[in-house]
Amino acid sequence: MADMELIADALIYRQGDMTISADHRFGPGTTLITGRIGSGKSTLSLLLSGQMEPESGAVRRSGIESEILSLQFPEYHITGATVAEEIRSWGVEPTSVLPVIPEAMWGRDPHTLSRGELKRLNLASVLARNPDLLILDEPFSSLDADMKRWFCREIQKRRERITIIFTHEREIIPDSDDRLVMRNGQLEGEGGSRQSRAMNHSRPEETQTTFSDGRLRLLSVISLSLGAFISIGGALLALVWWAGASRKGRRLPEKRLIAALALLILVPAVVTEILVGGGVSYGIRMGVILLISFWAYAEFRGGDMLDIFVSFFGERFGFDIGLAAEMTLQSFHLAGSDLREIQRAFSIKGMKIDHKSIIPAALTLLLLHIRRADETANLLAIRGFQSGGTHKPNFSTFPKDVILTFFAVLIAILSIFIFW
Repeated sequence: MADMELIADALIYRQGDMTISADHRFGPGTTLITGRIGSGKSTLSLLLSGQMEPESGAVRRSGIESEILSLQFPEYHITGATVAEEIRSWGVEPTSVLPVIPEAMWGRDPHTLSRGELKRLNLASVLARNPDLLILDEPFSSLDADMKRWFCREIQKRRERITIIFTHEREIIPDSDDRLVMRNGQLEGEGGSRQSRAMNHSRPEETQTTFSDGRLRLLSVISLSLGAFISIGGALLALVWWAGASRKGRRLPEKRLIAALALLILVPAVVTEILVGGGVSYGIRMGVILLISFWAYAEFRGGDMLDIFVSFFGERFGFDIGLAAEMTLQSFHLAGSDLREIQRAFSIKGMKIDHKSIIPAALTLLLLHIRRADETANLLAIRGFQSGGTHKPNFSTFPKDVILTFFAVLIAILSIFIFW
């Protein structure tokens, strides 16, 4: 085991306007990595574990035969219908996590556990597995002081194995062999000594939206969707509009999502074509509407919906409607993020989301959103929110916005009076 080593060899990964970089050797013992929120800690944990691929450089392993990454949020890891099944999904028996997870909990549904109980279940399982390489993202979160001390004692037993802990905890921490810090995406020594090679990287281009004025974007989307829904001629014109307007960056959803939605359109289209005819037209029109919808979702920026509705309906009713719309769009974004994390969590256990595991994955996704909605509602109530709010919309309108909107409205008009 003395020859075990994990090497971050000139690791580079660009994330938005930040470049994650690391050049470090991790040997047996405990390494603590701290850093501010947004400094790149979680991304580095995914890179070191192999869950994400670097743009350049490599992660090299020597003498490591088993490894586990524990994600920050334990909800993502749930794959078992009971606590006992969840423990076994990590490759260990429930008896190995006694007395941390008492037998009285084994028959419970993991989704009914509190976040603290879930964290305890997750840590007890991965520590019982005792892999050669254990990477832990914020393991102290949601733990009380007694559980933190238990965790530190268990980590001390892994002196001959590699343990890398990404944490904000400062008070109760295990003895460490190395302490590092993430600063603006770069891995450094805690005292400021650079652990990563000095590298200069050009800042990636910021993603530019087609519209600067959210009101005109919304009007264009409504017009194009109406035109595509009314006639196949309108759908084809809307497709041409989209191809021209988004030529610099046609952002589409993941291939699996496209395939699933395409199937939802294709099946009724085929059935309609066989039974009464018109199925081909239906498929084309619905496909274009979905394409426009995905484009609109990718184009909207945070605050757009609040600006739009306050400008239309004022600060009393418009604020409430805009806030609801912002939260809805945010939930779509978070759903995609949650799904990626669930896929990673399944991959960590050597599992895939298939017909056997789709139910626990979907249940986890649903309960995450319910819990998040409840927390948001409580936060609004605590802050005294009742109705309305003060907000001054700010719009920047450019000639290209007006021109694109004109042609979008024209497509709707042509669809109604000519193609329909």
